[in-house]
Amino acid sequence: MKRFVFAVLWLSSLVCLLPSICSEVIAQSRSEKVYTVPELQPEFPGGKVALSLYLAENIKVPGVLVRKNYNTGQVAAKFIVDELGYVHDVRVVTKPLDKKARKGMEDFMASIITAVEKMPRWEPGEVGGKRVSVFYTLPIEVNVH
Repeated sequence: MKRFVFAVLWLSSLVCLLPSICSEVIAQSRSEKVYTVPELQPEFPGGKVALSLYLAENIKVPGVLVRKNYNTGQVAAKFIVDELGYVHDVRVVTKPLDKKARKGMEDFMASIITAVEKMPRWEPGEVGGKRVSVFYTLPIEVNVH
């Protein structure tokens, strides 16, 4: 019985140590600097018009939002455009969701994330003539009529 208790205590101490080891590895891999205000902003291939067309073709507005003529309010996709132009760490910010449109808005937000994650490579932002990672906020306007 003593061996069993000792083994359990030993294993639990290892489990407690693992998160700290893992978090250090993750923290070290994410130590790159990410700018919020670069000298040159990242740009979607083809510019703002091409970006608008891409979003219109790839973001699906759920039928429940259209049927209810639901005003989504301000919606923004926030993500990082890295120094190679790849998009990652996508998040969607919106007004608080009410119960009647929660499912539709969750589907809408998932569609935004999917569309942004599938974007082609951007022209990266620059600081001092060097390509850098940049936090980018993309406002998304939807007219449901």
